[in-house]
Amino acid sequence: MGNNLPGSRRRQLQRIWSDAGVVPEYASWSLLTGGRTNLIWRVDMPDRPPLVCKLFLPNTATPLFANDGTREALALRALSGAEIAPDLVAFQDSTIGETVIYQHIEGRGWSGDVTEVARMMARLHAHTPPDGLPELTVTPAALCADGLGMAPSGLTAPPPVPDELPNARRAFLHGDIVPGNILDTANGLRLIDWQCPALGDPSADIAIFLSPAMQLLYGHRPLNGDEIAQFLSAYRRESNDAQTIARYRALSPLYHWRMAAYCLWKAGRGDQDYARAADLELAASEQA
Repeated sequence: MGNNLPGSRRRQLQRIWSDAGVVPEYASWSLLTGGRTNLIWRVDMPDRPPLVCKLFLPNTATPLFANDGTREALALRALSGAEIAPDLVAFQDSTIGETVIYQHIEGRGWSGDVTEVARMMARLHAHTPPDGLPELTVTPAALCADGLGMAPSGLTAPPPVPDELPNARRAFLHGDIVPGNILDTANGLRLIDWQCPALGDPSADIAIFLSPAMQLLYGHRPLNGDEIAQFLSAYRRESNDAQTIARYRALSPLYHWRMAAYCLWKAGRGDQDYARAADLELAASEQA
């Protein structure tokens, strides 16, 4: 990313959203740090609550994580008022890329309470999804194909899973529930960064959150066995869905193995933080 890109894009976005009548010209824009994929600004105005503007950068999707502004707008609109996500203000497929404006949420990073994450995740999975989200296929064959497609060499053979699996239900998925996307606010936890929502098996969201690689890479330590058990128990109580928990437990060796493949894929493209994370996932796969 060029050193002048954020400033240049900010000036263009200021004009785009001012012309649309969404953000006044006198608003103050501050670039936010911490995001791994897109450019995000806090937009402050003296006469109204702050906003957030996100500009989606092209060619930044990965084999596991999409980066789609249209999908984020769909998800935020569907969740308006549900106290799960920020409230959408506006979306544009602008001349410089897809861009969304949503209400800023005051909060701090997730503190490590897995029970609250389980409750929030269960509420999301019970929410009616919007039309237009893609279907996510989660089967042993699909997980194996994903892993082998990302790391055809340098990876152990996929672990076996039971022949008979509990059936999967179709749910509204965030797709990227990692510590960096969870805000702890005065009114409870909120999820941000909705660029890869989908419709599918809720065990997929559980697998992302419980991934030791995703915990480590987003500023937390890998969860221990007691915390994982506590999370799964809380999700089951909140959702009344023992079947999803059983399905996650059956598929967890493959979920960890696929995440190891993803980490190797990322490390092979120069992100060396992911190399250690791959080892954590392979160890978790063996333990599972």
